[in-house]
Amino acid sequence: MSASSGTSAGKGTANAAARRMARMRQANAVLSAVMLALFLLHGVGNAFELMLVGGPTSKGLAHALLALAVVHAALGIVLTVETVKAQRQAGTSYVRLNSRFWAVRASGAAIAIFIAFHMMTFLQVSSGGPYRLREFGAFELATNVGLVLSMAIHVLANVRPLAVSLGIAAPRSRAADLALVLSMLLLLMAVSFVVYFVYWSVV
Repeated sequence: MSASSGTSAGKGTANAAARRMARMRQANAVLSAVMLALFLLHGVGNAFELMLVGGPTSKGLAHALLALAVVHAALGIVLTVETVKAQRQAGTSYVRLNSRFWAVRASGAAIAIFIAFHMMTFLQVSSGGPYRLREFGAFELATNVGLVLSMAIHVLANVRPLAVSLGIAAPRSRAADLALVLSMLLLLMAVSFVVYFVYWSVV
């Protein structure tokens, strides 16, 4: 085989890999948008419940969100590995220049840890079968507020890139407005945990 044919084959393989990665990123972007909508429904609905001003939300919604989160995490790991490989091959693996990239990955890892604590707090099953809440102390408050903070970093850092991946024209002003709305909803969730902690402490 000649050098030119070998080069062409290499380029063809690289192009196929690039197309596969692009499809995975597109799929992950769509999945992220769906998850964000479900997360807001779950988080805001349960925030009002924790503040004793609303009824219980569907546990099916939480289970669906968890299943999508597992798929999202798996795709994220694959895309991260492939991106790091590509950066090293191109000699562009600069940590400071890719701070947003690593902030998203680090916050995603933190979310996975905090979700486990969140589930242990709110999905404990008694011997009789129905769901019951554990005592909501300082540790439960810290881990659940940590979950909200990790989500804030993960979501807000991805607002504009997500819009670009979905093909949505998002000027900086519109992205900033969306980030502000999301920040207020996330703040509501954090406040609801504090209110619930105070309720447990007093009652």
